[in-house]
Amino acid sequence: MLSWLKNFLLELPSFSLLQTHVVPFLMERNWIESQSILSNLHSIIYVALFYQVCFLLGKWVIFPPAAHLMHPEDSYRRRKLVNQSSVHFVSFVQSIVILYVSFECLLSSNYQSEYGTATDRIFTSHRDTEIVCVFAIGYFLWDIYISVFYSTLPFVLHAVVSTLVFCIGLKPYIQYYAPVFLLFELSNPFLNIRWFAVRYFRRNSPLLNCLQTLNNLILLLMFFSARICWGWFQIGKLVYDFYQVHQDPRFLTLETSIIVIGNLVLDVLNLVWFSTMISIAFKTITKKRTPATK
Repeated sequence: MLSWLKNFLLELPSFSLLQTHVVPFLMERNWIESQSILSNLHSIIYVALFYQVCFLLGKWVIFPPAAHLMHPEDSYRRRKLVNQSSVHFVSFVQSIVILYVSFECLLSSNYQSEYGTATDRIFTSHRDTEIVCVFAIGYFLWDIYISVFYSTLPFVLHAVVSTLVFCIGLKPYIQYYAPVFLLFELSNPFLNIRWFAVRYFRRNSPLLNCLQTLNNLILLLMFFSARICWGWFQIGKLVYDFYQVHQDPRFLTLETSIIVIGNLVLDVLNLVWFSTMISIAFKTITKKRTPATK
């Protein structure tokens, strides 16, 4: 299913308006100089449209009945829940899709054989890593659009910075690290499951409580492993690779600064978020163990 979806989106033909007007317009004004980005622009748009279809499916089909059960008398809260649920539904779908594409790339023989040196990891481009960048950019473009209407400024800025970073990757530049850093998404399915469980499964049930606790434990484990241990190790490796090739004429100072600063900020935020998650978990556990007093 995921393989079919990936191939379907990538094999859709470019539309004439894009080739005859948009691409020449961008090239003439030097707004986009990378041929790799321009040649994949139609696929990026199709990926973004796919996530918009998922959002509309959630907004108009999947979640209205469930939201009506949760808030039968409050249309505002019902509408808000539908919108938030649809966004989280897309986030869940996206994490599954991008993890599939990333693991497929990481496990491919081409990836393992063509990125043996720092020079290869920074400057080499391959179709497998291009595809990872295409799917990431497509989602983050959609995320910019949806965050403007349904979220706050920090989420908009996060989506803009993420789009910029993966556009730099598609130029090409550090394509090796595209699937590497997208393994951060390993925690995302469990984060979204927790969100849905809190909103839609409020009744006390031993089975549901057990499943939610298990999901929360896996979330903490994945978050710590992927976003902190893996994240800090890979940013260290990336900085060392940059150091080894900094005298290469292809080295991009501005793009390198954006990537390193952006990843360091995200890694620090991950530490803050993880400490918050641990604090909430500790308070929840101690609250459950505290006997009720009259």
